Amino acid sequence: MMEKEQKLEAKYGLFTAISMVIGQVIGSGIFFKVDDVLLSTQGNILAGLVGFIIVGVSVVFGAISMANYAELLPKDGGILNYVNYRFGEKAAYFVGWMYLSLFYPLLTAVLFTVSGIYIAHLCAEFLNFEPTTLHFALIGFINLLIFFTFNIFRPKSSGIFQQFTTVLKVLPLIFIASLGILSLVKGDVEEANNFTYAAENVRENQSLLFLIAASFIPISFAFDGWYIATQISGEIKNSSKNLPKALILGTIAVMVIYISYYMGIVFRMSGEEIVQLKDTYITEFSRKIASDSGALLMQLFIIVSVLVTSNGLLLATIRVPYQFANLKKSRKFLNLDVIEPKTKMPVNSAFLGLGIIIFYIIIYYITNTHPYFTARNFDLSAIPIVFIYLVNGALFIGLFRLFKKNVFSGNRFFKLTMSVIAILGIVVVLFGTASAPNGMIYFIVNLLFIGAGILFMSDNDKNQ
Repeated sequence: MMEKEQKLEAKYGLFTAISMVIGQVIGSGIFFKVDDVLLSTQGNILAGLVGFIIVGVSVVFGAISMANYAELLPKDGGILNYVNYRFGEKAAYFVGWMYLSLFYPLLTAVLFTVSGIYIAHLCAEFLNFEPTTLHFALIGFINLLIFFTFNIFRPKSSGIFQQFTTVLKVLPLIFIASLGILSLVKGDVEEANNFTYAAENVRENQSLLFLIAASFIPISFAFDGWYIATQISGEIKNSSKNLPKALILGTIAVMVIYISYYMGIVFRMSGEEIVQLKDTYITEFSRKIASDSGALLMQLFIIVSVLVTSNGLLLATIRVPYQFANLKKSRKFLNLDVIEPKTKMPVNSAFLGLGIIIFYIIIYYITNTHPYFTARNFDLSAIPIVFIYLVNGALFIGLFRLFKKNVFSGNRFFKLTMSVIAILGIVVVLFGTASAPNGMIYFIVNLLFIGAGILFMSDNDKNQ
């Protein structure tokens, strides 16, 4: 378990906690993953819709089950602490190692690169050039350095930016969702954009079930992050009651918004068109409904949203090495557990985190440009998502032993049923991932990283 520097003050109410759950999930993922969803489903919009529903329901039931840990450990939140409580220090060490080496830095690298995608395309509106993957990586790298500097020397300014811009991430989603609902009510949906049409026009060499399963990977990325709100459990008033409520209500809200947004998009654009446009589909969608000015405004909204989400992950990534160094089972190196007196920041931790992020930006660039990866539609961002689903699944299974001990309040049968459904949801998503192209590779990479964690475990623990 990580050492605590001071007792945290409970200062957040239920509404703020719900907002944090929604804010952690809704970011850039939904914008740049819809085209990946439809690429996975080979343009079938019905398969994408069913995928959103299945993953969304899985996340909601997962939140209900995770709420048991939030109830039991109201002041010591976070997946790492839950793993430590249920499975012990060695299991917590390996989760901490994966946070350090793979999960947080890889996701951060992906999102900063995505910020480069949207900024490059916005610049292309005014300058005569064709954006390339190299532009995306370089702009993402520059954004990373800017936000890293702010986080080191002006951490309070970074936090204010994070809070102020959260609402901007939700507004365009609600607007687009409303357009879709209005189109449906008015009957202004073309036949090719109709779910019935998609169901009746599955190609002979396709299986709707496999298309749905293939959509789980990008959709899971879009839904990722709901559990991060548990990190601030010690700062939530009446945390044992309000945090579980926030997890459940927040994930339900996200599911409704995401499904509505998806329908709002596919009612106005065909699956084939979205796949062809890739990440710029949202710009062209905005241009269709509100001319060039609408497209420009939407791009600005998305850029802010991506940068907010990227900064949130960066905030975590530069602190993860410090947290890892304070785990009892980890080997001490590079003075990662030292806090610099002037900035009151773990500077060594921050620079190691920065270095790992830069490494993954390069790897992400390679997987998006080298023919070996592009021909196989390899998705680097799927690897950390597989990891967190495995961890959450283990936590949900771990609840059964706790149920036997009667450590929870409330209806035991209800909690048990919810956990069973949550586990089934995890199994469905992981099975769909494993059966999709590259799925087993994502699992193998996770296993290799977990194995590498043995090298950084303290010598005494390796010999036990």
